[in-house]
Amino acid sequence: MIDERLVYGAAAVICAFLLSYLLTPAVRALAVKIGAVDVPKDDRRMHKRAIPQAGGLAVFISFTLTTFLFGKIGSELYAIWIGGTILILLGILDDVFDLNPWLKLAVQIIAALCAIYEGVIVREVFFFTQYVSLGWLSYPLTVLWIVVLVNAFNLIDGLDGLSSGVCAISCVTLALVSLLYGRIETALIAAVLFGSCVGFLPFNFYPARIFIGNTGAYFLGFVLAVISIGGVFKVSAVISFLLPVMIFALPLFDTVFAFFRRIAHGQAPFSSDKKHLHHRLIELGLSQRHAVLVMYAVSGLFGLLAVIFTDKLLLNEKLLKSVVLLAAIGAICAVDYLVLRQNKKHRDEKSRDIEDDHDEGGQE
Repeated sequence: MIDERLVYGAAAVICAFLLSYLLTPAVRALAVKIGAVDVPKDDRRMHKRAIPQAGGLAVFISFTLTTFLFGKIGSELYAIWIGGTILILLGILDDVFDLNPWLKLAVQIIAALCAIYEGVIVREVFFFTQYVSLGWLSYPLTVLWIVVLVNAFNLIDGLDGLSSGVCAISCVTLALVSLLYGRIETALIAAVLFGSCVGFLPFNFYPARIFIGNTGAYFLGFVLAVISIGGVFKVSAVISFLLPVMIFALPLFDTVFAFFRRIAHGQAPFSSDKKHLHHRLIELGLSQRHAVLVMYAVSGLFGLLAVIFTDKLLLNEKLLKSVVLLAAIGAICAVDYLVLRQNKKHRDEKSRDIEDDHDEGGQE
């Protein structure tokens, strides 16, 4: 017999997908009407024409309706609904008016405090053989985790379909880890967010007809932060705080690297630049579509690493297998980088030779 919870979960994912898919065209029209349109004003942007944004509103409405219909209403969902609504409103205003970074940070902290008020707190982590209580540090660390993840998904939103696709992959990992530890409700929430993102992707993947915008990026990061606290930080993995780091390795690495890179160059941490990972992949010669797919693959491999690292699989071999997979990821990325860099060098040399030939021809 098929487990009725599996059928229930599948119905929730399908519902989220259909709602998101059907709502996106209407949200696109609304974005144009209210002026939430991304006009390419500098070379940092990859698109060459004005494209509506705030597409995250479709994901938000789909997710909220589906979780209301299928989810078990409790503190976790209340935290997501309240904090998510605050960040959706912030995102819409930001997509229209381009708000001050410090104002956005303040509102993000308020959303994080709402989650804490509803009981979403990293109170303890499992460290090898025992739980370690964080005490008063629980509150600032919870705020930090939520704010960092909110901004991480905003910063990687530089290519068509990137943030929504990485979010969908992260949701699969979160759902699997939550299921392994019997956290059914957390797994359901992750599955619903997956369905909402996948329903939006046909309009957002290259060439995008609508961007998820700050509206969606803030919301995606917030939901993932909340459900990771409920479904991942509390599991009895060898070192439980490594699990969420593995799951969100790609956006976290890009965010931390950008933060320190900007400070090292004397720039404000919230300033924009063209040195994110996706920019570098484009510089190496990948198309937008291929760069996004590469980042999907890397995100998926780190998600697989998180699943392998859990106590429920591979028993005493999990640490060794995790190290092997991590080494494989590093080796593959290094080889790809060297190959792409060499190809770029050949293309640049060929381009210079062609320019030299044209110059010589003009002199004759």
